[in-house]
Amino acid sequence: MKREWLARITVVMTLAGLPLAALGYQFGLRPLFSSQRVIDIAAAVPETGGFSPDSIQVRAGETVTLRFTSVDVTHGITIGPGLGIDLGQVEPGKIHEVTLTIDHPGTYTFYCTTWCSPNHWRMRGVIEVSNPDGVILSPLSDPVIEQLIAEGENIDAMPTPSQTHIGAGSPSLANGAAAITQLHVPTELYDTSWRRTHTPQQAFTLLRIQNIGAAQSDLVNAVAYLWYSEPPEQTVRLYEQNCAACHGQHGQGDGFAAATTAAKPIAFTDQPYMFNRRDDILYAKIRRGGMGTDMPNFGTLFTPDETWALVDYLRALSLQ
Repeated sequence: MKREWLARITVVMTLAGLPLAALGYQFGLRPLFSSQRVIDIAAAVPETGGFSPDSIQVRAGETVTLRFTSVDVTHGITIGPGLGIDLGQVEPGKIHEVTLTIDHPGTYTFYCTTWCSPNHWRMRGVIEVSNPDGVILSPLSDPVIEQLIAEGENIDAMPTPSQTHIGAGSPSLANGAAAITQLHVPTELYDTSWRRTHTPQQAFTLLRIQNIGAAQSDLVNAVAYLWYSEPPEQTVRLYEQNCAACHGQHGQGDGFAAATTAAKPIAFTDQPYMFNRRDDILYAKIRRGGMGTDMPNFGTLFTPDETWALVDYLRALSLQ
C-alpha cells in the first residue's frame, strides 16, 4: 500500500512539475541565457489595462523576441503596418511569440483583432524604432489627407445622396463589361488617380454627356465595372478582422457591435451613398478615423497600399 501511494505521489509531482519547469524556462532561464532581448507582453481587455507594457523601444536593426500571453480572454495579435505579422488567437494562459528585426525607424503598432470587450478598439500598443542616433522619427503626413485638407473637403460630412436612380438590385458587372465596349468612354475614367478623386456619380455624368440616348442602366453598369476590382484574400481578411464587427461581414452595417457605436456604422451596400462617395475620402476616413462615430484610426495599423485595397473592397461590397 505504501509503495502504491509513493507511486501516485511521484506521478502527481511529475505532472505538476513539468508545467512549472516549462514556465520557469520560458520566463526565467530563457531570457537569462538568450543573446537577444526577450520582451514579455501581457494582454488584458482594455477595461483592465490592455497591453502591458504598451510601449516598447528598440533600435533599427535590433533583433528582439516578443512573447504575448493573455491573462483573461482570447485575444488576436497582429503587428503592423507593413510587417505582415499575425500571431493568431492567443488563448488565456498560452504564449505566442515572434522574433523580428525592424530595419526602418518609425512607430509600429501591435493590436488585438478579436473583439474582446466593448472597448476592444482601444487595445493597442506601440513599438518605437529609433534610428542609429537614438531618435524616434515622427510619423510622416499622409499626402492624400493633406490634399483633401487643402481642397477644404470635410471627410466627416455625409455626401449628397446620388441623384441617379441605380435601379432595383445591384449593378451588373457582366452587363457593364459588355456596355463599356459600346459606349464612348472619356479617357480620364480609365485613370486610377482620377477615379480615386472623383465619385461614380461624376463618372456617370461624364458618360451621359458623351453618350446621349444610351440607356441609364448601361451607364450605371459601366461605372460599376470601372470601379470594381477583385479583392485579394488578404484584404478580405483585413476587413473581417478590423471592420466587420461594426460594418458587418457583408458590409450591411449590421455587425454584432453596431449597436454599441455612437453613430450607426455605414452600410457599404447602400449604393446611393457609395455612388456619391469619393475613394480618397473613404481612404482618409479609414486612416484618420471618423469623428464622433467611435471609428478609430487605422492609419497606424495599415500601410497606404493596404488602405487603398480596403477601399477597393468596400466598392466590391457595394456591388454584391
